[in-house]
Amino acid sequence: MVPPTAKLLYCYLLDRAGGRNGTVLLSSRRLAAEVGFSSSAVRRNLHRLQQNGLIRLSPRYSEEGIRLTNQITFI
Repeated sequence: MVPPTAKLLYCYLLDRAGGRNGTVLLSSRRLAAEVGFSSSAVRRNLHRLQQNGLIRLSPRYSEEGIRLTNQITFI
């Protein structure tokens, strides 16, 4: 079961991506500011969405090996 906060985040991400064929490149801190959740609540709900097979979180790195924001892809 997906909690209401995860559903809200999913709908927001869908809107940001322009539909299920898009992707989102936002940090959890920025997502938190935009949806009004804490950063930890955003991370927790992103993982819930991933566990329920709704999104895929893919880590990204710069050429220098610096960690960038995750790519969020709709499944």
